[in-house]
Order: sequence, then structure tokens, then C-alpha cells
Amino acid sequence: MKFGWIENVCVIDSMHAFLQYLLLVSESVVRNTFFFWGEGISSDIKKKFEGHYADMDKKKKEYNWIKFLYKYPFLLRNDIQYWGHDHLPWSKYIIRKHSFFLLEDGLMNYNSYILRSRAPLKRRLLALWEGPLSLHDIPYSGYEQNCKKIYLTGILDTGEVYTSTKLMVKSFKVLWDECDDDKRSFINHIFDFDEKVCEELRKRKKVLLTQPFSEDGFLTEKEKISVYSKVIDVIGGEDVVIKRHPRETTDYHSYFPNVMCFDKAIPMQLIMLNGIRFEEAYTIFSSAVFGFPYKIRIGFIGSQISSKLLNRFPSQTYNDYHCTDDNMEKIDIKLENVCD
Repeated sequence: MKFGWIENVCVIDSMHAFLQYLLLVSESVVRNTFFFWGEGISSDIKKKFEGHYADMDKKKKEYNWIKFLYKYPFLLRNDIQYWGHDHLPWSKYIIRKHSFFLLEDGLMNYNSYILRSRAPLKRRLLALWEGPLSLHDIPYSGYEQNCKKIYLTGILDTGEVYTSTKLMVKSFKVLWDECDDDKRSFINHIFDFDEKVCEELRKRKKVLLTQPFSEDGFLTEKEKISVYSKVIDVIGGEDVVIKRHPRETTDYHSYFPNVMCFDKAIPMQLIMLNGIRFEEAYTIFSSAVFGFPYKIRIGFIGSQISSKLLNRFPSQTYNDYHCTDDNMEKIDIKLENVCD
């Protein structure tokens, strides 16, 4: 059978969730997983899983479950475990009524469901076939009846999701500590994370975590660079490494030739797990600054740095960020609008 090797199906669109999945399941299961990946997974990762994944496109307005089942007939099997996200446009066509295990997708898991709406009667009737994921009238991700377990890393310690009896909270550090040396080497190999990379990162005291604002259409590239230029001017560039978001295509080297730019598609969490320690971490409002397993000062700049970002993300300002982890100390850094 062409797909007889498949044990698991994983439906995700972020490197964050991919790392979490690698930590939660065994190496042999990873090798026998078929992934449905969006653009959040880097091309370097995809090259290592040829024949084990399908590319999904968020720009498609609607997918067709009949075409899915025709192209991927193994989705009709009942002996496969399903993992991943419930909110992606293609999730409902893949997971359907199957039981599944929810993986984390940043801060959204701790807030109200981002797509929440009351479906019309026609959609509710159609859901009898398509499954619970086609409805969005839920308070948080994983609330669906066919979700058997919600795996979170504890980025925040609040949220309605904490009322769920299905919730399992394990930080990346705890998951990493549970791995043996072979498992850690396997994960590092997937991300091409080696000692040479470590040595380069150890030379810097500060890390600036960028975000895909231009790729997602929130800013032009010129506006995004204007934002980060202002940040670099304030924090200085000598001891800084710019850590590019895995989904970004911006060549920061060309804009900041005198600043170390790290563009490997490696999740920040994996860098921390390998013992790389920074003294300070800066971001506009990336969730990657949460969960450092050591003492660090956090420069959460906030969406008010850009009027466009402020209009789109009014609840992500400097004043909205509060250190809930004893490891974190907030840096007093308030930057005014630099682009409109």
C-alpha cells in the first residue's frame, strides 16, 4: 500500500508547533508521520521530509473534502493518530470527525478562539458530515468534542483553556529534559543546529526577534525596516543578533550589514534548549520571548511603534505586556510611532 507506513497525521503551520510535536512523539513516529504543512514551515525542513508532506495554501478560499479524500485516501483509515491545529483552513477537511491532539500555536491558545462565530443552520447541518472543526462556536482551541488532549507549553498562566480537563501543560524545557541524547541529536539534525551555530550565537548578549509584518501584509518591507532601524538605534547593534522569523523572506544582512543576522529557520525555543543564553531579548510583540528557562531582561516594544500595527493589534502595546515569569524582567523601552 502506497501510504501503509503512515502512523500519524500532523496538521500544522508553524515551526513552534513542529518543534513541540518532535518533542512529544518518538523518533520512529516522526519518520512515519505525514504532514500537512502551510507556509510557516521552512523549505529547508521540507527537503528532509520528501514524500512525507503536502503543501497547503492559506490563500485558497475553500478546500474540497472530496478532493482531499481522493488525493489522500489514507485519511479514511481509523488506525491513524491525528495531531495539530484546529483553526487552519484545511484542518476540518483532514481531521474531520477523527479524534485529535491539539498542538500550541502561540498566544492564541490562551485567548478566546480567534475565528469564533455562530454558524448558520446550513453550516451546522453540513457539520454533521464535515465534523466539529467546521464550526467555530467554541470558547478556545481544543474545546471540540473530538479533541482528546490539549498540549500547551505554559506561555501564559491564564486563559479559559485552563478550565479544560483535557489540558496537558509541559514547557519546552521539561519536554527537552525528558529526551535522551539520541532524541536531542535527532531534533537538532532536523533543524541543522550544530556547534558552529552555537558558537556564533554565544558571541552576542542581546537578541532581536523579528516578525513577518511585511510577509503578512501588515507593513510594507520599507516600513518594517524603518521599525527595526529605530529599535537598533535605541538598543545598539554591537552585541545584538537579529533572529529572523522562520516565515520571513527579508534579507536583514542587506539592511544591517554591521549587525549579526541569523536567518536559519530554527525556533527560538530550540536555541534556548541548547544552552544559548542572552542577557536581553527584544521584540515588537512576538510570543517567542515567553518561556525563557533562565533569567533574562525583556524589551517588549509593543504595537504602538507603528500606527498600522497599533490599529491592527491594539492589545499588543508596551503597556499590555506584563512579566508573569520570575525569570523575566521588563526593560523600560517605549518607542513612539516611526511609520504611518
